[in-house]
Amino acid sequence: MSYPLTTCGLSKALLALLPEAEIASRKQTPWHSATFSGERVTIVLKLTGDAPAERATAFAKALPDTEFNLRRQLVADIVVSDMQPLEDGVLLTVEALLLDE
Repeated sequence: MSYPLTTCGLSKALLALLPEAEIASRKQTPWHSATFSGERVTIVLKLTGDAPAERATAFAKALPDTEFNLRRQLVADIVVSDMQPLEDGVLLTVEALLLDE
């Protein structure tokens, strides 16, 4: 299955910030307001390795202030909306609103 460039771009950017993570799932839905259009993206990352809970917490805290350089889109809002502990790591749910330039 192929994913649109913008979602892949955001996924790649998240993995660059957290290279030891892997993408468990991703979903996108179109989004429109009276003046803007774009998409809502939900990406679930699985983080394993040393101290995954501590790294996940630090990532979640820093993510909203992170600058992203995506082609043809702006990251209007991005947060870690959920963290689920696993036996061998943590699942992080990242939700983002991307606006078309």
